[in-house]
Amino acid sequence: MLAAVIGVAVYFLEIKPGKPRDEKSDESKPAFAFKREDIASISITRSGQSVTLQDTDGKWSISQPLTAPANQSAVDSMVSSLTSAKIERTITPSGEEIKSFGLEEPAVTVEIKLKNGESQTLKLGSKDYSGLSAYSQIGDSKDVTLVPASVLTNADKSLNDLRDKAILGASQFDIKSISLTNEHGQIALAKDSGDWALKKPFEAGVESTEMNSFLSEVTSAEAEEFVSESADDLTKYGLDKPKITLTAQLNDGSERTISAGVKDDNHYAKASTRAQIFKISSSLYDKLNLKPAELRNKEMFKLDKDNLSRIEIKNPNLKLTAEKSGDKWLIKEPADKKDKDAPAFKVVNPFETKAEEIVESPSGDVRSKLAKPAVEAKLTYKDGKVVEVKVSSADGENAYVSVKGRNEVFKVKKQMLDDLSFKAADL
Repeated sequence: MLAAVIGVAVYFLEIKPGKPRDEKSDESKPAFAFKREDIASISITRSGQSVTLQDTDGKWSISQPLTAPANQSAVDSMVSSLTSAKIERTITPSGEEIKSFGLEEPAVTVEIKLKNGESQTLKLGSKDYSGLSAYSQIGDSKDVTLVPASVLTNADKSLNDLRDKAILGASQFDIKSISLTNEHGQIALAKDSGDWALKKPFEAGVESTEMNSFLSEVTSAEAEEFVSESADDLTKYGLDKPKITLTAQLNDGSERTISAGVKDDNHYAKASTRAQIFKISSSLYDKLNLKPAELRNKEMFKLDKDNLSRIEIKNPNLKLTAEKSGDKWLIKEPADKKDKDAPAFKVVNPFETKAEEIVESPSGDVRSKLAKPAVEAKLTYKDGKVVEVKVSSADGENAYVSVKGRNEVFKVKKQMLDDLSFKAADL
């Protein structure tokens, strides 16, 4: 009975209220009382350099040591860590102890000026042994306070870190067309009913994954380093006669242009929305220097399975004719297989193959291979449309495909040839 009484007492006094007996209450308190909307400006001093950030109608800009747009994400992260910071512990240092906290010469000093005229100062030293907290001093207090290490991490930013380095300044969804001149000639791309298409140097569909990759890299690209605050000396950076010029037409009717050049093995660029000249990565330069074929849709033709009604395939082993009946393909030829099911993965799916490369000007050797094809196919649709395809004999690990009515030739993996070279026993 005594054990039962003790158990009930422990349950109602300690367990039921939801707090274990040894749990400590949260003794932390906010480091600052201000909110994001209370801040007028922030000055950051580190490594002998000071940067002042100004709030104008909710948008951050740099006012010192130069005037420039700020990296909104970087500044917002810093402000968020300041407004949410809590004092985890307070220490009253003695003697030389202040040096061990890295506060004799603070790593970062942050001065926050509020819209009501008040100001707050935060000195940040080193991180503690755990790396989760940082030593700090708030205002004129001699006490050392521990704040989250994120406060130090987000405030310890250089001028270059705090600048807006976006090059194009538009998202891929803002762009309706692109004109690009590079080392390979002129390329024009336009969006039709939501889908991108090549307009120059020829008209063709584009590979959506390649186009999205191109747009993503161009619209997310950032300057690596600002080398000049003005464009007074374009020759110095190889931009007097740029090797690449991209102009994006936006949905609102405006345009954005990027010019890029090479000088002394460095890649430089100038954007129409900026006065500065900056370095760009070699990978961005290479992306802008693409060939039209890299974007081109690698489909040999649009295969509409639902409306396909008849397939004829002639390969080295047999001649197959199959007709669609409901959801099945029924063999009409060869005679010994008549009215049996033809597996769609054998007679239809190989035509979904995408080209490895589109050959605009095929060589005489390729033409001669296609003049005596290893496989010939005719695909007929319900509306009477016919697509005629020829597949060459193997050329190493590849084969070539031609589609009647198209001048280009498609280089494919030999697997397509192998898949279409089935025998009667395979059906």
